[in-house]
Amino acid sequence: MICVRQLNKLYSTVVGSNSLKQTPSRFSFPERFRGTIVERWKQYWESVAKDYYEATVGIGTYAKANPMKSSLAVVTASCAYYCASTNPDEHSYRSEILDCANTMLYISPAVRNPSTVKHLEYIEKCYNLGVVKRLNLLLFSVIWIDEFNDDIQAYKANCKYLKPSVLSVHQRAVDIGFLNVWWSLKKIMVDYDVNPEEWKDYKEPE
Repeated sequence: MICVRQLNKLYSTVVGSNSLKQTPSRFSFPERFRGTIVERWKQYWESVAKDYYEATVGIGTYAKANPMKSSLAVVTASCAYYCASTNPDEHSYRSEILDCANTMLYISPAVRNPSTVKHLEYIEKCYNLGVVKRLNLLLFSVIWIDEFNDDIQAYKANCKYLKPSVLSVHQRAVDIGFLNVWWSLKKIMVDYDVNPEEWKDYKEPE
């Protein structure tokens, strides 16, 4: 009798443990979807979520173990993101050129800075020719002057060996856009209403 009770107890324990293992959770997959593409998609996204979770935990562990490096990485990434988000485009440059030209109209030709007038006229001429180009470098942009318009179908304009290379852009650059500011244009417009030649013939009274 004692042996039978022990066997029954052992059997109930084994059966109970197996039943606990086989008891489906409340998030178990329905039987009708087993073996279908829906189940495979579920398994795929569970694997992706697990990978992202482990990566996040790993990043947190590394950040705690290396606070200085982590802080430097966060600051660098934040600065890069801010520079990229404030990288001006060609429309911004064109708008700035028109604003500067309109500003020059409010002052007398006698007091206009010849260098500023010459630069604005040159850029406007390049726009009329369609040779103003923008090079996007993610963190900043470069405005440069090409040799030909995109509509010109001459051999020199279409041959890749005769086109200006990226390494020669700095020789053709006229402005640099960074943090939503076109710095060369801003520098040129500092003394736009000062004409150095206005008083060159002035003589003090004796």
